[in-house]
Amino acid sequence: MKISKATSKAIAVVLLTSAVCSVQASEVLQCPVGKPIASWDFNAGDSPLSSQGHVQWVNDHGGIVPVEGTELKGILFGYKGKPISKDSSSEWRYEIKTPLAQSWEYLRILQPTNFHLRYAVRVDAPIPLDSDLWRQGDDILTSKGLKGKVAQAEGNHLYIQNITARFDRNWGKGITIYNKATGAEFVSKDSRHVANNNKLSTQWQGRYSNAAMTVEFSAKLPSKGGDNGMGYFTPKVNTSKAHRASGTIDNQLQKMPGVAFDKRDNGSVVEFVIQRSRSSAEDVRDGAYRIWKRTESSTWTLVHENSSLYVWQPDNYFDHGYVFGWANSGYEEDTNFYLLGWQLWAEKPTFLP
Repeated sequence: MKISKATSKAIAVVLLTSAVCSVQASEVLQCPVGKPIASWDFNAGDSPLSSQGHVQWVNDHGGIVPVEGTELKGILFGYKGKPISKDSSSEWRYEIKTPLAQSWEYLRILQPTNFHLRYAVRVDAPIPLDSDLWRQGDDILTSKGLKGKVAQAEGNHLYIQNITARFDRNWGKGITIYNKATGAEFVSKDSRHVANNNKLSTQWQGRYSNAAMTVEFSAKLPSKGGDNGMGYFTPKVNTSKAHRASGTIDNQLQKMPGVAFDKRDNGSVVEFVIQRSRSSAEDVRDGAYRIWKRTESSTWTLVHENSSLYVWQPDNYFDHGYVFGWANSGYEEDTNFYLLGWQLWAEKPTFLP
């Protein structure tokens, strides 16, 4: 494995094949057996500015705040309600001072009471649309028989949500879009789906997002077995420093992606553990994602696994990360997540099955 000169002098790297912590030179990382290498319980008041030796948050992200209507407190990740054409972001970064070639990240999150992951298709009309004839909530019917509701009319763009299927053949050139409420209609010139991939967590090496492993959650439409409003795991592997991704990582456990945020868990605590493993050598496809989930009504369950990934670069480890981040879907209403606790492990946590 190639390691840069600067790295080889002073960087500790946790080996892929063992929970034993080793180094490239004289430093020694003392791995606590059966314990995380860094841990914060924000609900118990652990300061986000306190150093844990191996991990340091970049700032306090607004500090610990109380959760209205509960006895809980945590770090707020607030997303302001915006029109469907707008997105938003709330991100908190950290540095892994002792880089890891594989990691297990634990997140304890209070899911918003109003979580709903929206999905929309944008249809292009031949002329600007009259907002009095294309109102939010109006029922839409197409010449293909598909239904939906108006989310927003903006110029000659009509955003339609609550749909069951996407693709240009259903909404694009030549398709008649009819408003059942007002009788207005037009023939579509083109269509495109509106991005709805939202960040949950990512880790990378060096420059963002160099060989990053980013866990996102996205919508999955009913035509593909999904349910409107739910967030499904869509992990990515970035293939370059330019933030180009290799596409969504398939779930080897089942055809369906695991559910990240289920509407039935709104207002309750959900927990995740995300395992990220670099490939052991160049051209070897043994990199891995594994994601476990627990809710207030379920035990720890492995919901995503793919252990045949190519995730390798010369500096083959993670030394930076962030929690949450960009929400490309945006949210209809102000939507608040709270991070109640966070840990980083150099080995599989003892509480997992």
